[in-house]
Amino acid sequence: MKQKMLIINADDCNLTSQVTSAILKAHENGIVTSTTFLINLPVGPGVVRELLSRKKLGIGLHMNVTLGKPVAKPELVRSLLQKDGRFKKKEQYSEKKLPPVSEILEEFKAQLLKFEKVFKRLPTHVDVHHHMHDFRPFLEALAAVAQKHDLPVRWTRLLTEPDIRSAHKDLKTTDHFYGNLDPHTFWTEEVLRHLLFTLPEGTSEIMCHPGWVDDELCSISSLTIPREREYQLFSLKELRRYVDHLGIRLAHFGCLR
Repeated sequence: MKQKMLIINADDCNLTSQVTSAILKAHENGIVTSTTFLINLPVGPGVVRELLSRKKLGIGLHMNVTLGKPVAKPELVRSLLQKDGRFKKKEQYSEKKLPPVSEILEEFKAQLLKFEKVFKRLPTHVDVHHHMHDFRPFLEALAAVAQKHDLPVRWTRLLTEPDIRSAHKDLKTTDHFYGNLDPHTFWTEEVLRHLLFTLPEGTSEIMCHPGWVDDELCSISSLTIPREREYQLFSLKELRRYVDHLGIRLAHFGCLR
């Protein structure tokens, strides 16, 4: 029987200090095994040290082109920016006129380089804030960075398309992915326990967004109260025992390398 291996990734580390603190607590007390870091946002003192001190926590890179300022030179990524020099919001990207892969790649490479400088190592994996790699130019840029550095990536629906999967057959990702970006919904214990009980064989990722809400978060994110609900859920020690009982192995993306 093939093993069931589960990555529980908390998105948006470094979005705010309260989100980061909640993620760390959910890792210490609960079942969060991985997180992804927004490197283009200001990095507070001590944050990197706090993260690196959790030896079992996978730390990935949350490539970001929908919030804050670019890491690359603005003149190299103009199609990603609003007039004020900040990234376009997700809804400002038109599916009919997406940015060129070259500009997205320029920013992704710059963010990876900054991550390496800040953390003194490569991330355990890469994914994209707001799941923008569900659009092909963003996936192409992400795949280029990931394959160059032998990094796993988060699953995307595009990889179910035969031509795309064939073009990126060497891309490392999980067999299964669970999560959504609806700011009004959140994981409940009933739904999570059912998923754990029925988890298929192979590797799976559960995406979650634990966090504590404050004015700073409300000013930049539409995902607020659900973060606190998910913090409470993914911090439950009973879930650790339930996962063990089911024979599921908790891991981070390093298990795919």
